Amino acid sequence: MTDFAQLLDRFETLDPVLIGLGLIGLLLLVLLFRRPRDQAGPLRDALAAKDLELRDAQTAAGRAEALAEERKTEIDRLNGDLSKLRVKLDADAERASQSAARISGLETELRGAQEEAGRAATRHQSQLEERRVEIDRLNARIAELTRAEEARSEEISALQARISRLDAELRAAGTLAETTAARTAEALADLRAQIAERDGQVRDLRTKLDQAGAEKQGLTGQVNKLQAELKAQGEAAAEKIEILSSVRADMEAKFGELAREALKIQGEAFSATNLERLNATLTPLKEHVGHFERELKAVHQATIEDRAALKAEIKQLTQRSEAISQEATALTRALKSDQQRQGAWGEMILANILERSGLREGEEYETQAHRTGTDGERLRPDVVVRIPGGRSLVVDSKVSLVAYADAVNAETDAEAAAARKRHVASLRAHINGLSGKSYQAAEDLTVDYVILFVPIEGALSEALREDGALTEYALERHVTIATPTTLMMALRTVSHVWAVERRNRNAEEIAKRAGLLYDKVAGFVSSMEGVGTRLRQAQDSYDAALGQLSQGSGNLLRQAEMLKALGAKTTKSIGMGFEETGALPPPDAPPAVRAEAAE
Repeated sequence: MTDFAQLLDRFETLDPVLIGLGLIGLLLLVLLFRRPRDQAGPLRDALAAKDLELRDAQTAAGRAEALAEERKTEIDRLNGDLSKLRVKLDADAERASQSAARISGLETELRGAQEEAGRAATRHQSQLEERRVEIDRLNARIAELTRAEEARSEEISALQARISRLDAELRAAGTLAETTAARTAEALADLRAQIAERDGQVRDLRTKLDQAGAEKQGLTGQVNKLQAELKAQGEAAAEKIEILSSVRADMEAKFGELAREALKIQGEAFSATNLERLNATLTPLKEHVGHFERELKAVHQATIEDRAALKAEIKQLTQRSEAISQEATALTRALKSDQQRQGAWGEMILANILERSGLREGEEYETQAHRTGTDGERLRPDVVVRIPGGRSLVVDSKVSLVAYADAVNAETDAEAAAARKRHVASLRAHINGLSGKSYQAAEDLTVDYVILFVPIEGALSEALREDGALTEYALERHVTIATPTTLMMALRTVSHVWAVERRNRNAEEIAKRAGLLYDKVAGFVSSMEGVGTRLRQAQDSYDAALGQLSQGSGNLLRQAEMLKALGAKTTKSIGMGFEETGALPPPDAPPAVRAEAAE
């Protein structure tokens, strides 16, 4: 203020031109002080320059003192204005001091803003790098998912074609299953009819066997009778030969005597003609006797040969019968002496039938399976056959051999009838024993009957011959009787039904897996749509962040550059890509471009 007052005192002695220059300088000072606050630094520099110019003007004012006198009148006029300017200048000086204080505060705020902007820029740069890495990863993932989706699309097309083919096969399998079920029902009906027919055939065969036995006995009697007749015929033929021989000798002797007597009686009167007639009469008789002798010898020789052949055949039959009898006796003795061996033999026959039936052990049937009865008793049926649908069939082998062997080997009808009754009683005891064990109650979802397996066809035929109601008796007690032939038919039917069941089950499993695969594909497509939505959202977020950073009039990069222009101390510069375009390079730009922008 003191310098300014001295300057005003000197104005009174200066030339009006100099005064005008001074006023212009003052006006410039006023204008400079009235400039915006954000230009305080440049204004100070301008003020210093103007101060130098003012001093130069003062020097020039000394040279123009002469002119000052002429302008004194004008100075007086301007004094009033100067007083006003003093007031304004004081106010402007006060405002300048306040502005200096505010500029100092703004510099402090500017440094803080610069630091915050640096941190924000660093943070945003890190976020941008992370976003770029994430975008690159997502782009790679998108490409991978696109390739996977194309592969899955091809797989879906193939699976759809396969599903269509499997659907057609499933319908065909269903039709086949229905046809097979109908055929199975027909086969079961035919099987039952065949079983009934076989039972009738067995009874007929048994009857024929009995008839054959009786016929054999009759033939044996006939053979014995023929042997006796042949012997008698041989003896008679020998006697006839001896008689004929003696008759021939007698006839020859008598004819010789007659001839001699006739010749003796007639003498020489008996002519040659009469002798020829006698020879003609005797010659046919001799030939007839010789032919009869030859035929008798041939019959005798044939009788001898037939007798030898018959003896050889009878000897062979006798030997074979003795061998069979010995084997049967040994087997019967071995089985009759031990009940356990009988059971093992029956189980062996049953196992052989199961092996040839086509069923698989452990899957479609099991042997010696332990079960618990309704009263807590431990049961162990010989075989449990699984039937499609979760049901099962119990088979138990029972051998009734002693009474049957007695019936077959009985010498009289009474002994055979008594043995057959014991045989029927033994089978009834087996039936009652199986019925009492209640296998069908111990086994889950079993059929309501148990199969009693009789390993000897003739044993059941012999029992049915004695008691025709035996099968009805067994069925009333939920037991059915089967022989090797009928059991094989039943097991083969079960094996066929299992094969149909496996085909149907495979078709259902294929359809189920196709449905699950289709659901997985649908879920994958939905997930891919979600990934696309998330990628679009990430791109939108990226664009929004990029706009806040480098686009618009108030973006962060522009404000940071303005802070730098205001004098913020920095050691780095933002990439040229931002300065020239105001935006970051796109995510899919080459790595060299992104690296250059980052530098």
